[in-house]
Formats: sequence, structure tokens, C-alpha cells
Amino acid sequence: MFFKPQTPSQPWFEIDERIRFVIVGLGNSLLRYLIFVGLGMAFSVHHYQQILLGSWLLSSFFAFFAYKILVFVTEGNHLKEYLKSLLIWTLSYIINAGFLEVLVKILGINVYFSQAVAIISITVINYLLFKHFAFKREKKQTLWERLYRIFD
Repeated sequence: MFFKPQTPSQPWFEIDERIRFVIVGLGNSLLRYLIFVGLGMAFSVHHYQQILLGSWLLSSFFAFFAYKILVFVTEGNHLKEYLKSLLIWTLSYIINAGFLEVLVKILGINVYFSQAVAIISITVINYLLFKHFAFKREKKQTLWERLYRIFD
């Protein structure tokens, strides 16, 4: 295992999982936004779709381990969970790119403000997908439930 999650008895883990997700997500979003702005300043804001892709790719490593260790507290399955996370981020990227196209090209809103709105808009979708898909915990079954499944 690369990183061992902290024990859930520590004060951070007493905070509701949804609140932890928002806090960690805000940190990740801030990091992603700062990367977006930095790349925009370095390579010209006119290439905002390429800048968006770069910011998502660079922030994905931080986000994966932050969600895995600080929010959902899962052990092992690094590759499987990371690949599922990449699927979620791909969907989020497509939604994000669509938001930018509508807000920037159609509505003529500032690209930096539009990106901030897009990030906020996909947070709920991401939480549900991470919780129920990428970091889904297997339900522990009792002996009777396992026996019942044999005959089911």
C-alpha cells in the first residue's frame, strides 16, 4: 500500500464525510483553478480548452489521494480506484468543457469567472460518483447473508 489512511477516530474523521468532501474538494478546486489561471497567463487565455485539460490532468493526482485518504478512507485498490476516478474526472471534464463553451462563447462571460461557476456546479455530481462508484465500500455480509446468497 502506498499510503495508509489515518484511523477514523482522529478529529478530522469525526467530521461528516460530505463536509470533508467539500473541504478537500475546495482545496482541489482552488489548486485546479490556480493551475488554470497560471497556465492561462503562461500560454494565453485564448487556448482555454487546452488550459482546462492541463489543469485537470495536473490536479488529478492530488485529488485522488486526498479523496482516498482524507474523505472516503479506503485501503488498497489504488489502480482500480484511480481508473474509476479518471472516468469520473473525464465525465466532469466534459461537463466542465460544455459549461465553458456555453458561458464563454454563447453568453460572453469572462473565462475565469465561467470556470469558477463550472467548478462549483459539478461538485455534487462528483461527490455522488466518487462515493457510489470510485470509492464504493463493499458491504460486509453476515454468515447468514453469505449462505443465503449461495441459494439465491
